[in-house]
Amino acid sequence: MSKIQVLDCTLRDGGYCNEWKFGVTNIRHVIEGLAASRIEIIECGFLNSNVKYKSDVSKFSSVFQISPFITDERTGKLFVAMANFGELDITKLENRTPATIDGIRVAFHKKDVDKAILLCNQIKEKGYEVFVQPMVSLGYSDDEFVSLIKKVNKLNPYAFYIVDSFGVMKQYNLIRLFNIVNANLNSNIKVGYHSHNNLQLAYSNAQTFIELKTNRDVIIDASIMGMGRGA
Repeated sequence: MSKIQVLDCTLRDGGYCNEWKFGVTNIRHVIEGLAASRIEIIECGFLNSNVKYKSDVSKFSSVFQISPFITDERTGKLFVAMANFGELDITKLENRTPATIDGIRVAFHKKDVDKAILLCNQIKEKGYEVFVQPMVSLGYSDDEFVSLIKKVNKLNPYAFYIVDSFGVMKQYNLIRLFNIVNANLNSNIKVGYHSHNNLQLAYSNAQTFIELKTNRDVIIDASIMGMGRGA
């Protein structure tokens, strides 16, 4: 394993606990604290073209609404946001600049795979690093997952994720999916793991994930005090 990165998703996933009403001061403090802690990837919230932006809420309709919260020192860090498929109008997405976030994570269901990959391509063309997030990864058969990975290889994103949306993944499920990904995904694409703790297995699965033998970089999602949707 070449490198293990940590992605903090408190301001996005944690928002399910407080309707994303963190407040301007807390949004700034969370991002500054994570940056000072050398967290490599900081997710600043949701990007949703349909929301009416409020400065104290970590849901944004424009990448430039996020810019005031990004720390001046960006070396060794990526600042990202997540967009659920169907909630991002690509025609309203501004091109990446030195002032914007660096990347966008695209979450989608299996029924939307082809349209989601097209959206990812369009986001990449606007200069952003793309994270491909197939929700409920356990809902794919092995053949379906391999088919998705082949499409992802053509896209060549920053990262491809194994997503345990409902927190039901057991160790053997994680190892099986990882082996499929590791055998079929382009070697330069990072593999991420996003978990939930409904069965109290998220931490042990994360330990298993970083101990798996691979030469590729991996990403572990985390949040402050485990704040997130569900468990």
